[in-house]
Amino acid sequence: MVGALMKTPEFANKLITHEKDIEYFNDFSAPLMELIHSTHYTNINSTIAFFGPMLYFFVRSIGAEQVLEIGHAEGYTSWYLANAVKDNATRFQMAGNKYHGIDIIGQKPSMVEGFEKHNLPSDIRCMDSMDLTPETFGKTFDVIFQDGNHDTEHVIKEFETMWPALKEGGKGYWLMHDVMGPAEDGYKAIRQLIKDGKYNAEYVAIDCVYGLGIIRKMDNFDLNASHWSE
Repeated sequence: MVGALMKTPEFANKLITHEKDIEYFNDFSAPLMELIHSTHYTNINSTIAFFGPMLYFFVRSIGAEQVLEIGHAEGYTSWYLANAVKDNATRFQMAGNKYHGIDIIGQKPSMVEGFEKHNLPSDIRCMDSMDLTPETFGKTFDVIFQDGNHDTEHVIKEFETMWPALKEGGKGYWLMHDVMGPAEDGYKAIRQLIKDGKYNAEYVAIDCVYGLGIIRKMDNFDLNASHWSE
């Protein structure tokens, strides 16, 4: 959105910018995106404008109960992840569903206020991801979304530390933002670890602006079992 280069003749060489990304809709109507973002309490992040809703529907589609976000920043994707686990709790009558988030930038107070206003169950902490352990939250996660410090040291440390806390049997997903950008080297290193057999996983990357990596934990996954139930 901010900084999007329009490819139509009228805007062929014009850089579209707005003080707030959501003001883009004043000039360029996108009814579905406007509706999806209409309840959000923070600004739309132009680098992941589509990943927020994508993450919401992904978490809903797998019926996730526990989600961890490493690098919540101002809470853009956090909003969608927290709403997803809350809505799963309602739809499937689950108890204890919760969004968990960490960051070192000190944005916890503003996020907590927004989450409390909308009754979103959460555990948000200001801490360095290098201090994480699999027992930090005492949970087994359906989804861990990695979007914190993108240097390779942090990316690998977070992955190797929190991988044991991810569900097995093909039901745990490690998602990575910026795999076509700042975290590309870290993502490549993780793929190499998987290729070398250190981790049993499937992976794919969505090749778009900044990119999104999806890694599925395959430990104890029964390839011969039927996954269809009538």
